[in-house]
Amino acid sequence: MPSNLLNADIQFPNLSSDKSTEEKFGEVSNYLYMLLEQLRYTLSNLGVNNFNDAEMDDLANIITEPIYIQLDDQEGNISSLYVEVDNVTSRMQNAEGNISTLQQTANSLTSSVSTLEGNVSTLQQTAVSLTSRVSDAEGNISTLTQTVNGLSSTVQGVQGNVTTLNQTVNSISLSVVNGSEISTIRLTRNGIIVSSANISFSGMVTFVDLSTQGQTAINGGNIAAGGTISGVTVQSMSGMDSGFEVCYGTRYSYQLVGGLRYDATGEGSATEAATRMFLYTKPGWALKLDSGSSASFTANGLLYQRGANGAVFSGGNSTLDLRGTDILINGVSLSTYIQNIAG
Repeated sequence: MPSNLLNADIQFPNLSSDKSTEEKFGEVSNYLYMLLEQLRYTLSNLGVNNFNDAEMDDLANIITEPIYIQLDDQEGNISSLYVEVDNVTSRMQNAEGNISTLQQTANSLTSSVSTLEGNVSTLQQTAVSLTSRVSDAEGNISTLTQTVNGLSSTVQGVQGNVTTLNQTVNSISLSVVNGSEISTIRLTRNGIIVSSANISFSGMVTFVDLSTQGQTAINGGNIAAGGTISGVTVQSMSGMDSGFEVCYGTRYSYQLVGGLRYDATGEGSATEAATRMFLYTKPGWALKLDSGSSASFTANGLLYQRGANGAVFSGGNSTLDLRGTDILINGVSLSTYIQNIAG
């Protein structure tokens, strides 16, 4: 192994006249072999330490044009590197057609991986954002974008259906678009907005007004309500009776008007059933059923009417028609009652 480049001077061939041509040729050949080995050794061990600073600066100034390097093999694998003053791009491809690329500039970094089937994923990074995107050959796409102000994701199908999610420090918005049909949900610090052609709730649902003790619970076919509806307070009943009551006024100052109540504590007689439903008012409030046209009362059993201070039947300016196979007054038939009065 060569030890020093000085051997090139020390072992320089001595081609004196007393040597034959064959001897001179042998010395020259040996010298050339020695130089070749010495050059191989020197070049293989060449490094930065072999140059002074001035020479290194000169070497660096030699490269002033873009650099393009490509390596390939017999299997079809290819790698390339392209260097310019404002960007660096590397690319690798295998024999199956899969490709990965990396592009770097002073402001961004972009990477991409694709397959022969058309599937592609990309990642783009800047100082203020980070965006990833994945797509397939059919046209399905999903993207995710992150900035210091928010996070946004989108999933899009080949038929044009799109779902999006946008999140900021003040709100979260979700939307689903399917052709002309759109559903959206928006959450802010002081409200929720829901918009859709159909809205379904499953399970126990409870609505609570945090400013009062009222709440509405919905469970299957049961509704227990308490709260204010357009200036009228509706509150659920407690105790043995079931139903609800209606109050007049505000939630802080109201008067009980009446309600709808049902129970199973009736007499079970001809005039009162064992199970009953009441539409009633409290003292001071009259109950009036007002119809814009005709009105009728139908009962499968006895139709019973009672007034604590009397009862008035009036036909107005028209005929009052009482019909039946037998009409009784105080338990006496109408014909007999009239005869008794006439004497």
